[in-house]
Parts: sequence; C-alpha cells; structure tokens
Amino acid sequence: MSTLRVRDLSEEALTELKARAARNRQSLRAYARDLLEREAATPSPEDVLDRARGRVTARLTAEDVLDEETGGAA
Repeated sequence: MSTLRVRDLSEEALTELKARAARNRQSLRAYARDLLEREAATPSPEDVLDRARGRVTARLTAEDVLDEETGGAA
C-alpha cells in the first residue's frame, strides 16, 4: 500500500474533514482513505462519454435529420 501526504491544507478544510470523520465514527486517516478510494472508483465524465460514444451504432448526418423532419422533401 502506498503513502500519500497532503501539505498546505487549510485549517478550515482540515477542521471540516475531522468533523466529518468523527460523524462517521472514523479516524481522519480512514475517512480520507475511503474518500479517495471512492473518488478513484468513480468514472470521470470524460470516461462516461467515451463509453457512451463507443456504444453508438447509428450514424446520422444533419441532412438525415432534416430529411426526416421534412418528410424527405428538401
């Protein structure tokens, strides 16, 4: 397992994280680890879009859409 050190965290942020950890009955270390693990497991918006683009099978052009809207009469 790796070690991560966080420097220059504001006192306000540290105080809030400690409070959240306490509310969850966790140490700050455990709370931060769980938070980072969840973040790493969540796909980024770019990853979600890439997966969605990979599933697209229809290839429509603007002309196809306009033709459909006008009933084929251009």
